[in-house]
Amino acid sequence: MACALAVAASCVTTASAADPVVLRGTVTKVVDGDTIKFESRGFESTMRLIGIDTPETKRPGYPVQCGGPAASAEAARLLPRGTAIRVESDPTQDARDKYNRFLGYVYVGRQGGARGSVNYRLVRAGFAKTYVYGQVPFRYAGEFLAGEIQAKKARIGVWGPPCNGDTTKPQYGGGAAAGGSATPGASSGKCDPNYSGACIPSPPPDLDCSDITARRFRIVGTDVHRFDSDGDGIACEGSRR
Repeated sequence: MACALAVAASCVTTASAADPVVLRGTVTKVVDGDTIKFESRGFESTMRLIGIDTPETKRPGYPVQCGGPAASAEAARLLPRGTAIRVESDPTQDARDKYNRFLGYVYVGRQGGARGSVNYRLVRAGFAKTYVYGQVPFRYAGEFLAGEIQAKKARIGVWGPPCNGDTTKPQYGGGAAAGGSATPGASSGKCDPNYSGACIPSPPPDLDCSDITARRFRIVGTDVHRFDSDGDGIACEGSRR
């Protein structure tokens, strides 16, 4: 079944020859929509949710992409800090990537299989797209692709406005004070009231100055994102990294 949708040419048929690596632990942090940190056996590990890709929010040198904050917020909702989880690798893929991140599926409670994973739930709700690495389909590729098609038809998540499937465009602009145009948040009334001169969303996710294009805007309340490193009331004074 996993080979049924656009991946048949490179279908791996020996997945049953290996058993998945299974770890139990607790969530310590949601980094973004497809990356978390968890503690197991007294050690903290970073995990990349396999089979999905969400818009960037933390990648150095890249703007926050359309749909990224929503994906991060949904992952945080599904996996709040302290949640007991079971993580499983996929025998068709490496257990860790080149950054030493654990690669696998995340489950809460007694859930199992493709549709029981948090990975799939993010795809089906439109917060993530299916991602096949190196032309080698993962175990549940067929189910994930089918879920993505359903989300796309329903125009939910990144498949609806304002992204309309294009997650590569920036989520935030600079605002008039920063010499840019008004941001999507400004028109929707979702700007954090702690900042003036730029439309900045409330956490989660926690943003850095490198995540946004706005510069030299004012702190008028609590600096919830910790943009003002020198405490002078002006946020993100330096050039964008």
